[in-house]
Amino acid sequence: MTKTLTKISYEELCQIEGIKSEYIIDIVNYKIVVPIGELENNEWLFETTSVYWIKKALRLYLDLEIDWVAVAVIVDLMRQKEILEKENDAIQRQLNRLVGGG
Repeated sequence: MTKTLTKISYEELCQIEGIKSEYIIDIVNYKIVVPIGELENNEWLFETTSVYWIKKALRLYLDLEIDWVAVAVIVDLMRQKEILEKENDAIQRQLNRLVGGG
């Protein structure tokens, strides 16, 4: 049985994803991603789903040269959009069952 990784440390995030530590610090400082805890050596611990948002934030910052404040706003809006799309899909499925009878 394969164990699914659900948490990743700050150090692992930097090593595995090749992200500079100062970028992770900025991302946390601007609350783009919030650590879920700390390990014994005061090292941050993140949910693995955070990696997706960290990469999005870095692309905005590095590729489009947008400052961290704007990146934080954009990522927040992207998250809200994702939530609304999921809610809309669920409502559409319910509506289809009610109208379609199945």
